[in-house]
Amino acid sequence: MKRLGQCLALAAAALLLGGCDSGPQTLGWAGSSTAEPAPLPWFGGPRYYSQWSQGFPADPAFFPIGVWMQNPKNAARYQAVGVNHFVGLWQGPTDEQITDAVAAGMHVVCEQAGVWQAHVDSTLIQGWLEADAPDNAQENADGSYSPCIEPSATQARYAEMVAADATRPVSLMLGQGVATPDWVGRGDCTGRTTDYPKYAKGADVLVNYTYPLSNGHPLELVATGIDNLNRYADFKKPIIADVEASNINGMVRPTPHELRAEVWMSLISGAVGVQYFCHRFMPDFSETDCLDDADTAAAMTRIDQELLQLAPALNSQSFSQNPLSSNAAVPVRAVLKKLGAERYVFAVGMANAPTTASFSLLGVGKPTSVEVIGEGRNITPLTDTFEDAFEPYGVHLYHLH
Repeated sequence: MKRLGQCLALAAAALLLGGCDSGPQTLGWAGSSTAEPAPLPWFGGPRYYSQWSQGFPADPAFFPIGVWMQNPKNAARYQAVGVNHFVGLWQGPTDEQITDAVAAGMHVVCEQAGVWQAHVDSTLIQGWLEADAPDNAQENADGSYSPCIEPSATQARYAEMVAADATRPVSLMLGQGVATPDWVGRGDCTGRTTDYPKYAKGADVLVNYTYPLSNGHPLELVATGIDNLNRYADFKKPIIADVEASNINGMVRPTPHELRAEVWMSLISGAVGVQYFCHRFMPDFSETDCLDDADTAAAMTRIDQELLQLAPALNSQSFSQNPLSSNAAVPVRAVLKKLGAERYVFAVGMANAPTTASFSLLGVGKPTSVEVIGEGRNITPLTDTFEDAFEPYGVHLYHLH
């Protein structure tokens, strides 16, 4: 929760200042002409959650879509855009918050604080949340800052939480230092990248936030954060991307196109869930800024519908795809997904400039048509490749037929 104060401080300052590849394997899909693309490191998919009786569903049709620190009285509004759980309950959980969440049927991931023990049997609680961003400098009551919380303390707290209730996974959110090791918000801990593998041992589910637009960075920084956190966790734990969906500091709001790009950059880079940050702190406060802006709410609805439609594919293992880009300054990142006999390729342009990408079908099969999901068009492959144009930060989702 200290992130709320840190965001306010950042907003005030802003106003003042004005994939991996291993050996080939045999492919079993008809029409293949060579070895299949290599499998990418993977935590194992939804079955990971089966070790907890009251955690996220282990159903491949479920995809985690959360929102950070919201009032359960707004649950119906968030459900309408596709959100299926709340993460954090402000200064709670309280009896009122749990009652409102239950009434709305909104699942929560909350702290072991407040009245949590009175509701430990509630099936609406799907996980526990540790202190936010222990890797950052910690704000004190007087506005000064103490060093980051040592990873050993985070691991000890994790052990305490598991001992108190082992039926739910424990989530831990980590900040910008995951993606930008020199970020000054870590204070005395800035540059201590060796902390992160230790933090990763202090939770079952890891979350990363970077908020590149609000912090003056290119969008592709979200992918760096997911890449790094997966590596710090040795690809053994699910990574969820916390994505900026609001005008956090009153100066810049992600467009619908940018929001979709951040989400899909994260997923293609290895995130296995999405969590929206919807607060605005300047010039006034709103925790529902992402819903109050009609274009953003519509974008969230479209994105979340895509995620639910494609959940079984998203929840499957990724295989390497290395598209060739006509613009050397604009790499295109992509993954292949195999769902039974179905084949999907999810791709995103990783820079704010256009390009054309060529995708190899060697080892994938010989589809006669490539459907571009949600765009009402199809591409006819050329022998062992297909090509497509990408606008700046463009996202294309392909279903091979």
